Amino acid sequence: MPKDEFDFEDPLELNGMALLSSEDTTDDMAECFAEEFMRLGYDHRRILALFANPHYLGPNLAFQQRGEAFIRDLIAGVFARWGRPAPWPDPAAGPETPGPARDLDSSPPAPASSSSRDGRDNPLLDPTGAPIPRFEI
Repeated sequence: MPKDEFDFEDPLELNGMALLSSEDTTDDMAECFAEEFMRLGYDHRRILALFANPHYLGPNLAFQQRGEAFIRDLIAGVFARWGRPAPWPDPAAGPETPGPARDLDSSPPAPASSSSRDGRDNPLLDPTGAPIPRFEI
């Protein structure tokens, strides 16, 4: 059979299907995303960054519909279910103060930088915290 024709009898053919539902499954979908990335080794701040990034369509849809506070609580609940801490800074306490008194686990990660071939630093990070490579054409 030619490659561009679909064969309903081929068991190895990739099939996708949309199921319409009147039930809102946004919360369950967001919880699955949070747990999946937590199990991949992402910390709670990086998962929140993924939800806020518009390039991650599913998580960002939940972020836009439910808001940041809901997503933070959802991520904290997923981490708690797995026995992992996910401390968020208290918004009522104001901005975090730098110094040794600051809780290191709740502070945002320091920007990582990588050097390119010409020795310049590349401070740009992707939503997961990894340095974005510089391509020279």
